[in-house]
Amino acid sequence: MTQEPQDEPKEPSSAACLAHEADDAYMGFATKAEIAAFLKALAEAENAGRPHGEMLRKMLPKVRNDGLHRELSAKLEAQESVESGT
Repeated sequence: MTQEPQDEPKEPSSAACLAHEADDAYMGFATKAEIAAFLKALAEAENAGRPHGEMLRKMLPKVRNDGLHRELSAKLEAQESVESGT
């Protein structure tokens, strides 16, 4: 019976084993560049007083950072409140 040397890492048994190492875009999340462009567009919409709920709804599922996701979720909640008039 042949054994692998202890100092060599074992190959993962499936692609899922490497998911935590994959690029955000590969996993369906927005890249840093996409998030930066989105935040710029969001700030412009907010400054101009334009509705931006739809922008937020489209981007939220792509945001991997928990803190940013919470912040954008709060903005969406506030915008929905404004849009609904409550």
